[in-house]
Amino acid sequence: MRVKILSSTSSFNGVTYNTNKTQNEKGELTRLRNFGYLQDTKEVGPHEVKNYLMAHSNRNSIVKDKQFHAMISCKGREYSKEQLSDIAHEWVDKMGYGSNPFLIVFHKDTANNHVHIVSSRIDKEGKKINDSFEKLRAQEAINEIMRLNPKHEAGKAVEKLREFHFSTKAQGMMILENLGFKLREKNEQLELIKYGSVQGAIPMSEINQKIQSYELNKSRAFQLKAILDKYSKVYQTKPVPLFEPTHGGKNQKHYGYRSDLGDFLKDKFGIELKFHGKEGRTPYGYSIIDNSSRIIFKGSEVFPLKSLMEQEGVRKTYQSKDKIKELLVDKIGGKVKLQSALNDFPTVRKGMEFHSLQFENRDGNSYLKTSQGDILTKDILSPDQQLALAKYFSESGDQSRTQAQEEFDLIPTLNIADDVDDEAVHGRRRNKKRKGENEITR
Repeated sequence: MRVKILSSTSSFNGVTYNTNKTQNEKGELTRLRNFGYLQDTKEVGPHEVKNYLMAHSNRNSIVKDKQFHAMISCKGREYSKEQLSDIAHEWVDKMGYGSNPFLIVFHKDTANNHVHIVSSRIDKEGKKINDSFEKLRAQEAINEIMRLNPKHEAGKAVEKLREFHFSTKAQGMMILENLGFKLREKNEQLELIKYGSVQGAIPMSEINQKIQSYELNKSRAFQLKAILDKYSKVYQTKPVPLFEPTHGGKNQKHYGYRSDLGDFLKDKFGIELKFHGKEGRTPYGYSIIDNSSRIIFKGSEVFPLKSLMEQEGVRKTYQSKDKIKELLVDKIGGKVKLQSALNDFPTVRKGMEFHSLQFENRDGNSYLKTSQGDILTKDILSPDQQLALAKYFSESGDQSRTQAQEEFDLIPTLNIADDVDDEAVHGRRRNKKRKGENEITR
C-alpha cells in the first residue's frame, strides 16, 4: 500500500480533475464529508464543492496554496473500492483532516486500484494543519492502518492456510493461531477471531478435504531429517517455555516454547519447530512447519523428539535475527519518532522516554541507531533541534548509554504500486482551465 502527497494549489483543481474521472466512468465519488449544507443536496457539482472548500479556506489569508491532495494506491486489484475508501477515510483522520471538508474518489482506470483525497490545509479555526514531515507521516499512518486491518489479516491468513499441506485439523489451526487468531468452529466453519470479533472464516469441509488428500512427502522428510541431525549437534535443542508476563513480573499464561536450534532453523531455512506441552512442562511432541515446501510434518515423521534431545555436540546458543531487529526502529520510523520527541512533548526527556530511541556518539557526532543502519542526527534535524538534542544528552549524562527499547514495528511496504500514468495525467491537466462543470453524484 502506497500513499503520495500531490501538489498544493490555491484553486482546488483537484476537485475538477477527480470529478472528470467520475463523468468518464473511470472513477466514483465514495465520500463527501463535512460539507455543511451540501451534504443534503441531491445534485452537487464540482463548482459548488470547490467554492465551499475555498470559502472554508479563506479563514486564513496567509497560506497561499490551501489544497490538500493525496493518492493512496494498492497493487493491482488487491483492494476493492469499498476497502480503499475505508482505508482512506481512516488515513484522513490520522493525518489531521478528519474534521475538515474532504472528498474521496475511487479510480479504476489504471493497473492499480487507487483513491484520491481532496481537502483543505486550513482547519475550522483558520490555522494551517501541521504538514511537518508530511510524507513520512503519511506512509507511517498507512502502515499503522494496514497493521490494524483485521479483516484483511484474516483473508491473508486463510490464503496462507490454503497453500499448506497438513494431516490433522490441529496442524491447520496452528498456522492460523501463529498469525494471532483465536479459532472457533461454528456452523460448519472455522471462524477467525481477533479483537473480540469474527474477522473471517474458512469452511470446515475445505479443511477436511486437505486432510484427506495429504500424503507424506518422503523426499522432503528425509532432507529435513538430515538438517535436524546436523544442526542439533551444533545448537542447544532444549525447548524453553514461554509465558505471558504480568505487571508484577510474575509468570502468567504459558503460550509456547522456543529453542536456540529452532531460532536458527527459522532464520536460516524458514523451518519452524513447534513444541507441544502443557503449563511449561517438558514437551511431549513437536511439529515442523516447513515454509519452503508449505508442508506441516509431525515431528515423529522426521526426527523423534527423544533423539533430538539426546544429540551430543557443541550445543551453542543462538540469537534470533527477529530479536535483534525488535530492539531497533527502522529508518523512517526513527526519523519520525525523533522529530516527535523534539516537537510533540513538553520536554525532550519526556519525548525520548516515550519513544525509547537509541543513540551512539562517535567522532563527536550523535547517531540514531536503526535496524537499517545508523543515521547522523544533524542530517535530519534543524540547528535549533540539534541544540535541543545536545542539551538533552548533556543532562542525561553518557550519550552512548543504551536506553530501554520498546518494540516499534513499522510494517514494511511490500506492495508498492506506482500510478505513474495517473500522476502524469494529473500533472498535465492541473493547470488547464475546464470548460463547464460536471455533476457530482454520491
